[in-house]
Amino acid sequence: MSLAVLFAACGGKPNVAANAPANSPTNQANAAAKTNAEELGLLVNIPYETEDIVWKQDDANKKLIAVFRLTPADSAKVVAEAEKVRPPQAVNIASETWFPAELIAQSAMSGDDSLNGKSYVANSFLQDPYKSGTISRIDNTDYFVLEVSAK
Repeated sequence: MSLAVLFAACGGKPNVAANAPANSPTNQANAAAKTNAEELGLLVNIPYETEDIVWKQDDANKKLIAVFRLTPADSAKVVAEAEKVRPPQAVNIASETWFPAELIAQSAMSGDDSLNGKSYVANSFLQDPYKSGTISRIDNTDYFVLEVSAK
């Protein structure tokens, strides 16, 4: 009878997120977005002061995504520098729940929870370990989405 009680106490579905290793995709997907610009500055170059910033690092896939807003003047500088390397390409970015409220609202108005923008190479933002990536300016805003990879 005591074995039945023991097995009953151990039964039930395991909590996958609680039992997953810290760097597993399950915990990466549930990781909270960060807002510390100085910490982000240790991973990628941020050449201008940001007015709003949120970012997530995915160690398992060696990627980092940052969303930030610049002043209109600094936004123009980022675009001008990037256009020297390669002309912009139209891009459609899926909105994430951790993006700034303004971008979430804009994506909701699109009807498909996405954001339209112009994508550029992110050369001026790259530093080890992140060696490739893009920076996209969201249409009609001074928000940028930086996506970099160490692969």
